[in-house]
Amino acid sequence: MPEFYGSVAGADAYHAARANAAWDGSDEAKQAALIRASSYIDGKYQQQNSCGRWESMFSGIKTGGRGQELQWPRTGATDNEGAAIPPTEVPSEIERATYEAALREIVAPGSLSPDYVASEAIKRQKVDVLEIEYQAAADAGGVPTRPVITVVDELVAPLLRSTRLCGVAVYVV
Repeated sequence: MPEFYGSVAGADAYHAARANAAWDGSDEAKQAALIRASSYIDGKYQQQNSCGRWESMFSGIKTGGRGQELQWPRTGATDNEGAAIPPTEVPSEIERATYEAALREIVAPGSLSPDYVASEAIKRQKVDVLEIEYQAAADAGGVPTRPVITVVDELVAPLLRSTRLCGVAVYVV
């Protein structure tokens, strides 16, 4: 099974068409960036539901089941307009989003999923009369140092499903 979405050749063509000169390096470095970018895509688009379980924000289930490393391809997947996505297909949106994320990774390896140690963060720094204070995001939804890459979110958006409710349902007749 592939370890990443798309291909080095596909990423080369994508970035050449957009004149992204930063997409440079050996094929091995590009492949490593694609692997890290694919992990970022799969991890970023998961959420904890109201029952506390983590689940994919993509519709359907992994075609290869638990043994499938990546989230795509998926069986029973649809886009947000209801169009079916074949169970053997990795949507072009996922590949393009991976290429965008990989660009950031080839420029600064590890930048998509940085470690965050709260006890090491500087909250306030003062030099003479100048004082700067940085506050970590209060949002409980994620690590405050994880980058927000708008173009990746926009590319993946057509594939995201709404949150499913869980729990006991009571029907009154």
